[in-house]
Amino acid sequence: MTSSTSSFARLVRNPSVVPIGVAVLVAVVAIAMSSVVTKGVANQLTELLLLVTLALAWNLVGGYGGQFSLGHSIFVGMGGYATAVILTLFKTPLIPTILLAGLASAFIGVLLAYPLLRLRGPYLAVGSLGMTLAVYGWMINWDFTKASASYQIPKYAMLSIPTLFVYTTILALVAFIAVFLLVRSPLGLRLVALRDDETGAASLGVRRVRTLIPVWALSGLLTGLMGSLGALQKGTITVDAAFALQFSLDAVIICVIGGLGTLSGPLIGAVIVYYLRQFSDDYSNLALVIEAVVVILVVRFVPGGVVGIFSRLIFALRVRMGKPPASIATQALPVVKRRDRR
Repeated sequence: MTSSTSSFARLVRNPSVVPIGVAVLVAVVAIAMSSVVTKGVANQLTELLLLVTLALAWNLVGGYGGQFSLGHSIFVGMGGYATAVILTLFKTPLIPTILLAGLASAFIGVLLAYPLLRLRGPYLAVGSLGMTLAVYGWMINWDFTKASASYQIPKYAMLSIPTLFVYTTILALVAFIAVFLLVRSPLGLRLVALRDDETGAASLGVRRVRTLIPVWALSGLLTGLMGSLGALQKGTITVDAAFALQFSLDAVIICVIGGLGTLSGPLIGAVIVYYLRQFSDDYSNLALVIEAVVVILVVRFVPGGVVGIFSRLIFALRVRMGKPPASIATQALPVVKRRDRR
């Protein structure tokens, strides 16, 4: 009895257990409620979870890796079109098709990473943007994917709204756990080291391209899965919608508002951006202006995002209480730093 109690105590003290346990619990509750909530609410939550997944995937590259990419629209479009084409031509079961679409996006992520990772800073952003526009120009003139015409998802593969909500919840949970575990792994150590001090990391033997390739592959995989479920939600897919630059911009905006390089930043930012857009829909002429003003205010006055605000509040509270200061602004990074000192 004593040994089992001590084992449970050690398990609870493990810094990885609580966040993953909370995420699993929330996902289980959401799945259990999928048959209770209305279809309208389920559809809205599906859109929100797709944004969460997109932001988590981009944050892995842009937040933790410091690689400001505007090319994630390619992964979204690839996931959506791969799903539509595979279902139409081969009539494969849905779940393997979704996984194949994600793997195709991961493969594209690796292919794009090799040339793009030779660039740094604003050159990487411009290079990824140019790659996005090039892929868009190719896809919109490619007869195999019906060029600019819409590509229908076969009816046999269409999911009900509650079922799609369940799929999206599972995907968001997988994305959260994957990012959480990667950041705390040796690869995550090297990733954060490259972001913070590339020269110093290189002097310790950290290779930039070798470290970033698997990160881009995972980010492409998660984004491709998100694009696949997004195509299933809409039932039809076009080049303009699937490869829209807005996906990349959404990921950046969400992470900046929530908090770059944090685990909860994409979650908080996605909720804020989604419901801000719901509110601003009533002011269609000012919607973009409202969102731009919010982003500018965050960047100017709260560069750490919403998570940064909570971090400062908790820091001040702990100092006032006479306790050692602890920050949640980089939830994954304190563990990384402790490991790095050993």
